[in-house]
Amino acid sequence: LDLVLKDFMVNVIHADHLRTAIDKGLAVQATSSVIIFDEVDEMYAPTLRTSAARRLCQNCPKFVAQTATPMRKNESQLLAWLADTCAFPVDKRNWLVAASGMVSLQLELSISAREEEVLVPMVDAVRDRCRHLFASHGAAQWLEMARVVQEHTDAAMVQHAVQAAKQDRSKHPYGGVLLVADSRQHAEKLMKLSAVHLPTGDFASLEASDAEKFAVVVVTKDKDRGYNSARRLGVLVTGAYPGNAASRHQLRGRLRRLGQRRKEVRFVTVCMENSILHLLHQRHSAVDTMNISLEQLGQRFSAEVLNGLRAP
Repeated sequence: LDLVLKDFMVNVIHADHLRTAIDKGLAVQATSSVIIFDEVDEMYAPTLRTSAARRLCQNCPKFVAQTATPMRKNESQLLAWLADTCAFPVDKRNWLVAASGMVSLQLELSISAREEEVLVPMVDAVRDRCRHLFASHGAAQWLEMARVVQEHTDAAMVQHAVQAAKQDRSKHPYGGVLLVADSRQHAEKLMKLSAVHLPTGDFASLEASDAEKFAVVVVTKDKDRGYNSARRLGVLVTGAYPGNAASRHQLRGRLRRLGQRRKEVRFVTVCMENSILHLLHQRHSAVDTMNISLEQLGQRFSAEVLNGLRAP
């Protein structure tokens, strides 16, 4: 099929189709177009898709690169795009000078965000299992420890999500809670637990014709961008999951964005006290471990984990 762009219209092309679109003539038409790259941080990695996107921006007379999370793993991933937006050569020595001009517009949403931490007491069954795993010194001990801790935290997560959803819907009839799961299997479990109390939907329910009937919507942590329909919700409830700060920030942006009618949104993290996931949440809050793994966390803070596993 040939590429057909409509003049004086917004033509939307998925990033995964860029290479095909270029082969069909988009590179030629770019010379008379203004191109907007949404979520440009998804085009930092040295891939063919990134090469295609940068080829377009170099051909067009003007382009806009937008993202809520310009920084990813390190600043070097930002250098190539900064170099395309500046009238001077950009390298590691002067990238901060280039970056100082990358924010051309900042919107004041007038929506405050309240971060809350809910600590679930550690029970003996979890403490004993974690002690055993801690003594095993196996490579996978931290992943298994996290699984055990999360398994015994799920009920409290759902309890707080249901309570928050009821409170939110008392003021906003079509409101509710975005409940974040670690994986698809975890999401299915949380949905079953929540559905006993309130109408509960999955990610697809956000765009359903009857979306407003769902007081709780369960999504996995990777559903962190590309949709606006969660803005009807007023509270995000999540566990402490391994990941990066950009993803956590994007998830919060599903609620705190243009179109949100509340003056305040709440972000609630539920984790088990004195557990490895509690430590993970503390490190996330301190913004000193953007991409730390559970194994690295265990190795760095094993003394804290051990102290936390001791019975009071």
